[in-house]
Amino acid sequence: MSKDDPFFRLLCVDDNSVLLQTLALGFRAYGFEVVTASHGIDALMQFQAHAGNFGAVLTDNDMPNMNGLALVKHLRALGYRGQILVMSGRLSASDGRAYQDYEVTGFLHKPFEISMVATMLMQDS
Repeated sequence: MSKDDPFFRLLCVDDNSVLLQTLALGFRAYGFEVVTASHGIDALMQFQAHAGNFGAVLTDNDMPNMNGLALVKHLRALGYRGQILVMSGRLSASDGRAYQDYEVTGFLHKPFEISMVATMLMQDS
């Protein structure tokens, strides 16, 4: 991975600004470029501003304006084939099933260890 490699770039989406800042600082410490968004619509704008060049997208499930599922549907419809990780403090079985058709890489239960996720992303890139 190099700084010019789009797979080095993460899009982190969460309506909790403190968590979003924590994720950004944590992943930057592992050498990732991190782009943040506070909800799904903001995330789509950031996605398009970077021409979809993201190695992975980490999105919250429960957000205002556009939730995680709607964001994932839009990203896949736009042709994004990268990893998508869904973060949630309370993801029901039906929520999990709703994501099945959209090739979600995995689910992260909040709180989670950034080091574990960073290591996983670095191995898969």
